[in-house]
Amino acid sequence: MKKFLLPALIVMGCMSPAWADAEKDIVQVLASCLVENAPDNWEELSVHYSRNGKDDKGLNQVAVTHRVSAGGVTDRLELCRPLIPAMLVEKLSATLPENLRHWKAVHIQIFKTGQFRVNWVQPEG
Repeated sequence: MKKFLLPALIVMGCMSPAWADAEKDIVQVLASCLVENAPDNWEELSVHYSRNGKDDKGLNQVAVTHRVSAGGVTDRLELCRPLIPAMLVEKLSATLPENLRHWKAVHIQIFKTGQFRVNWVQPEG
């Protein structure tokens, strides 16, 4: 049943026109990964991805949290493939204008209604 919702999901996302197509496509793939382990009555899926600096090899150190809201309760969501959301967030980041690519966190909300929100948190200063 969940699989049938996905073609209709993410049809009306709230997005900026400059990267709207890439954002919609990437959020669609992210939703298909997250929904695999979500309960049938899910209302909202969310991913919070934070960059915590770089390691000694120059790779981003990150913290990723996945949550599902269903029946008024929000809980941690086990992922189908844990690396997929992190890779998709980095791919989505590459579609941002150059001056916005130094973000420190992003919060993605996907609603069962088909809408989604992507909030990029930029460093202060």
